Amino acid sequence: MTRTIFVAIIAWVAGAALGILLARAAIARLHHRVRTLHRQLRGEGKRMGTMDKVLVLEAVILVAYTCAALAVFWHTGNEPATLTGCVFGVCGLENGVMGWIKTNKDKTASTNKTSGSGEAAAPVEPPTDREEPPDVGM
Repeated sequence: MTRTIFVAIIAWVAGAALGILLARAAIARLHHRVRTLHRQLRGEGKRMGTMDKVLVLEAVILVAYTCAALAVFWHTGNEPATLTGCVFGVCGLENGVMGWIKTNKDKTASTNKTSGSGEAAAPVEPPTDREEPPDVGM
């Protein structure tokens, strides 16, 4: 009996130590990545676009709705299945439309050789170091 308790205590301590070490490693890695991203964003001075704001708002709404649905389920024992389907369906439709807009915007930018924000690329000059063949202009 005491041997089982001893093995359980050792396993618990080893698991806790491993969990703490993994958490510290993950936190250090994420902290380094956040600092790098912060430096990149600070240097470029980019602003958040409208589609990015909509995606963040949708994420907040879906998390809040999920928490509210869990609270309703906890108190009543029933899930609002129709409402859940409608909320996730509307958000999915919105994301699909935004993806379609982004795809069309990228296709248009690649055909017009722009950067996607409407700025045209510099025209390419033809090479001047080659001679024309003798039959040109006949």
